[in-house]
Amino acid sequence: MIDSVTLQGGIETYILLVWFFVIFNTVLMLLLCYLYLLIQKTRGQEQQSREFSYLMIEGLETERRRISRELHDNILPQMQDQKISNQIRSICIDLMPPDFSCLSLKDALSYFCVKFYERTGIECVYSIDENINFSPFCAENQLHLYRMVQEAFNNIEKHSKTKKASLLVRRNLNGILICISDEGIGLVKNKDGTLAGCESLGIRSLRQRAEIIGAKLDFISESGNGLMVRIEITLPN
Repeated sequence: MIDSVTLQGGIETYILLVWFFVIFNTVLMLLLCYLYLLIQKTRGQEQQSREFSYLMIEGLETERRRISRELHDNILPQMQDQKISNQIRSICIDLMPPDFSCLSLKDALSYFCVKFYERTGIECVYSIDENINFSPFCAENQLHLYRMVQEAFNNIEKHSKTKKASLLVRRNLNGILICISDEGIGLVKNKDGTLAGCESLGIRSLRQRAEIIGAKLDFISESGNGLMVRIEITLPN
């Protein structure tokens, strides 16, 4: 027969266990709520960042179109020097986006590479898979991809000190891979292993566009061995 002391001790132990589980579950729920709110806050900040990037890029495109029209309609007709006229016409073409309703992105990239060589004298080798099809992407996202390639080549022209650049566009397992590379001076590594110069205005523009369209963007470089800009984007469902 269980005596009263043993019974009292068992009840107290049971009550302590109940309180332990109540406190444990309360703390766990509070922690989960905190994590949920933290995740929601992070997602909200990421959404705000994407929206800010989108507005910046959209404003930039609007200004490019305005400047292109201004140069073409008001400045170009007044030019008497043919060399200057050709330079202004080339600037207008670079500023004004291709019309993807009548021109494929594949053809626009090929044409860009030809014109890049003519304008800069830097040999430009390009390889674009015949089976590449950009039509699943909306015209806006195709323009972002075109501008990213354009910006990468602008960086090559300004900073690489190279005589040769290349563009590779091909299908991969999940979508499309675009690589822009050169044989120039490359980027120097900081002490922490990061690449110096990766926060320049041009590269920030690349990052913003990649964020907007959900592309993966990488910079692969060794000092003195050139730079590769690697853009990987998944095909829309």
